[in-house]
Amino acid sequence: MIKGRENLLRAITFKKPAYLPVHIEVNFDWLIEKNTTKEMKIKELIQEIPVDMIVRGYHEPKTEEESDQNNIKKWKDEWDVGWLDDGHGARTTSHPLEGGYNLLGNYIFPKAGISEWFDSARFWFESNTDKYTVGTVWFTLFERLWMLRGFNNMLMDPYLDEKNFLSLQEKVVEFNLKQIDEWSNLKADAVYFSDDWGSQRALLMNPDDWRRFYKPAYKKLFQKVWDNHMHVFMHLCGNVTAILPDLIDIGLNVLNPVQPQAMDIKELSDKFGGHLCFYGGIDVQGTLAIGSTGDVKNEIHQLVKLLGGFNGGYIGGTSHSIMPETPLDNIIAMFEALKEY
Repeated sequence: MIKGRENLLRAITFKKPAYLPVHIEVNFDWLIEKNTTKEMKIKELIQEIPVDMIVRGYHEPKTEEESDQNNIKKWKDEWDVGWLDDGHGARTTSHPLEGGYNLLGNYIFPKAGISEWFDSARFWFESNTDKYTVGTVWFTLFERLWMLRGFNNMLMDPYLDEKNFLSLQEKVVEFNLKQIDEWSNLKADAVYFSDDWGSQRALLMNPDDWRRFYKPAYKKLFQKVWDNHMHVFMHLCGNVTAILPDLIDIGLNVLNPVQPQAMDIKELSDKFGGHLCFYGGIDVQGTLAIGSTGDVKNEIHQLVKLLGGFNGGYIGGTSHSIMPETPLDNIIAMFEALKEY
């Protein structure tokens, strides 16, 4: 039977997978509803779905990590960006270059290509040689830049200080290129990038400006992946329809998370089906969180029909993390529907 790596490859390359590949994580600690019987049912359903894909990141060092009496965690990452997690997800709290590009003189960029950062991923990949393996280069470019400079600054930097903006961008790209080399050394099948470029309605900047200021950098990163005989995955929240032709043109294979409240699923199917593999799409904002079990199953049937109707082209998944308020019955319905394929 075709399964694992071969099945995932067939889905991505539109060559008739034997069944629908599915990749969904459920964090029971995060969910509000507690019911042991239903949780066991979900776990049983998960066990019945084949694991085709292993996704792992590299583990960079954290500095100044601390927790207070309320278990609020604070730390700085390898880029000296400040973070806080109060139990509702991590968020940035400080940006080392927010004060201006004059601070670059004393700023120390993190080293890239450190093999020890990849030890955990190496173990998982070597233990699952029959699976399709994906290595992440998270917070790839735009997100890394705004984490360094602050969000508003980074939106304005290309227009107000293009020279310094491009210089900083080049440093981030250089770091990522070395990380891609490490994933290649581990014989990963794909590299998974992330940058949230969309709001619920449209791109965060004029698409022509995106093509001018960012597309060349992504092209360089994607080409590095392709040169190392790997596929390109990318996580792009929001409505990024305007730049999908550009991303396909420079080598994007798989788009995640595909948010139906931001992008039109029928339009994605009509315009890009057969040219791009979609990974996600099950609406965590609406259907899964507040719909009926029937609504959940109907949505999944539509997603498979519209996005997976090209001899593949679809990996079953959610449009983002499953929300805490999601009923357990809806999660059960989701896995039951996915099992049908």
